[in-house]
Amino acid sequence: MTSLPIIAALLSYALMVVAYFLHRQRWFHVPVMLAIIVFDIAMPVYLYLHRNWWKRLIEEGDITSFLVWMHIGLLITMFVLDGVQILTAARIFKGDHTARPDHSLQGKALLAVRGLVVLTGAALANPE
Repeated sequence: MTSLPIIAALLSYALMVVAYFLHRQRWFHVPVMLAIIVFDIAMPVYLYLHRNWWKRLIEEGDITSFLVWMHIGLLITMFVLDGVQILTAARIFKGDHTARPDHSLQGKALLAVRGLVVLTGAALANPE
């Protein structure tokens, strides 16, 4: 059961890399990136509903782990980058082509941060 979220996260990351490099094909790039943002929002909800977080974080004391806090910080960073990406994409769709360099740099940052989120999440996975 634990391997399913890890596999889904790895596959979604691979799809994100493909969509990143196919940015000129808007018919592919935009829906894939939006779907990945929805996936990123849904994954913590899924894990919250299907894992015993109270036992893991409080009773077993994992709340004091540096890896847990690093993962949370990376998640927050990823969500902020997702929001900024949406804002710059909206500017591009409105015809403001000066937003393209910002969108590109944010995309590179998002690739790096999301990769670290997947890695830290996999390291924190607990087989149940």
